[in-house]
Amino acid sequence: MKLQPFAAAAFVAAALAGTGPGVVGFAHAQNAPAAPQQPTTAAPAAPAPAAPTAPAPASSDDDEEDPGFRMDVTLPSGAKATVNTGMIPSPKILFPKDGTIAAAVVLLSDEDGWGEAEDQLANDLLEQDAIVVGVDLPRYLAELEKTKDECVYTISDIEQLNQQLQRAVSDNSLRLPIVAGVGAGGSLALAMLSQTPDNTIQATVAVDPDGGITLKKDLCTDANREDRNGKALYGLEDRPLPDPTTVIFTPGATDAGRNRAAALSEQAQGIEIEDTDNDDPQSQLGLAIGDLIDKSKDVDPDTMGLPLTILDAKPTRDTMAVIYSGDGGWRDIDKSVGDIFQKDGLPTVGVDALRYFWKKQTPDQTAADLSRIIDRFRKRWGVSKVLLVGYSFGADILPTTFNHLPPEQQKDVAMLSLLAFSSTGDFQISVSGWLGVGKAGDTDGVKDAEKIDPKLIQCVYGTEDEDDACKFLKDRGVELVGIEGGHHFDEDYPALANKILAALDRRLKPESASK
Repeated sequence: MKLQPFAAAAFVAAALAGTGPGVVGFAHAQNAPAAPQQPTTAAPAAPAPAAPTAPAPASSDDDEEDPGFRMDVTLPSGAKATVNTGMIPSPKILFPKDGTIAAAVVLLSDEDGWGEAEDQLANDLLEQDAIVVGVDLPRYLAELEKTKDECVYTISDIEQLNQQLQRAVSDNSLRLPIVAGVGAGGSLALAMLSQTPDNTIQATVAVDPDGGITLKKDLCTDANREDRNGKALYGLEDRPLPDPTTVIFTPGATDAGRNRAAALSEQAQGIEIEDTDNDDPQSQLGLAIGDLIDKSKDVDPDTMGLPLTILDAKPTRDTMAVIYSGDGGWRDIDKSVGDIFQKDGLPTVGVDALRYFWKKQTPDQTAADLSRIIDRFRKRWGVSKVLLVGYSFGADILPTTFNHLPPEQQKDVAMLSLLAFSSTGDFQISVSGWLGVGKAGDTDGVKDAEKIDPKLIQCVYGTEDEDDACKFLKDRGVELVGIEGGHHFDEDYPALANKILAALDRRLKPESASK
């Protein structure tokens, strides 16, 4: 069954508060990252794993469906935090002793559940400064089977829990989780690929996966499901692989697992299949994860230490684009529009707002980083003009950021396109900003937009979006573009991208329309 893309903020708020039903697993909303309660922490001192309490459903109302579990954890500082673990009962949670996070790893146990071998691997990863979330597979699957919903969205449990834990420990950076498992756990990790959005998981690793998963409940996905020998076998959706995936087979691997991996690799490029002489699956998994942790420490010089996606293209205009994503990160609408720009000959830099604004930024710092991006990539692509685009969270901070650019760079901006623009902007990802409640915002985006030449601004809004702030710019002479639908413009991203490109071409001088 297809998961309707990205639940509404109100649904997500209810899910986090334990007051609402819906597709099982945390609601996954585009531009809606998890944000936990933020405890006050002292300087990190104490080592050790989190000390969980027995989980309790987040709501005891008999009328509510699948509210998820809550549990208390002890942070490295000794402070307590309460997290919502979705449908994962009593996960094993380990924090690096000094709060330094080099990686985040979600370990899915084999069919026998969490045991000594998993404990050993988790502790080994802890020594590599990884946050570790250990999932007892049989218990997790049992909880998923109990739901009354038509399908389950397992990846949201992982994504939201990971973000809660990292926010509780550190504001410095967000690490996407590595999802890994042996045997049946590896099979679930591979099945999750069928429902994983782009830029959500750092990597997937499966060692000696089985032929399928024993979950009878459907995963929320458009991918094909086939049932064979009591197991569900999921294919992949018709799109590029969402994250790098490695499947490793030891001498004890089954033919069913090998056949399944081969079938998946035929559906999508990028699945690496390896054989090893190591006859210990858990140790082999640890080696593979350790390699990923080491590689993640490398910094791509092209990205200047920023969470950027570089979309090279031979310019068909004397122009490049910079797109600030929504707070869900570089996926869905932002990624789709960027891909269309690239195909149209508009080289583009995508800024992942989830990771960039995970750490508190200031307008000055954000503008300084944007200035660096403009300087580097105008030289790289040999262009002089810049198109600035922001979606949702990215749109909200864009006018303020533009006003803090050096005047000489402001003159080179051909257009600002504000997509799903609201009245205030925040310069850090937060739960209140995500849900649209409880915080006034760091800046008044409308007032900052009013300081900009209205001829530069295009403001695109969904006709059903109640939070639209484009209407406040109507009398300023700003170009307003209404598109049928809500915050996601009914997902007609080609039409959206074409409206942006057409507006850009109208603003460019005739001699710069082509290069």
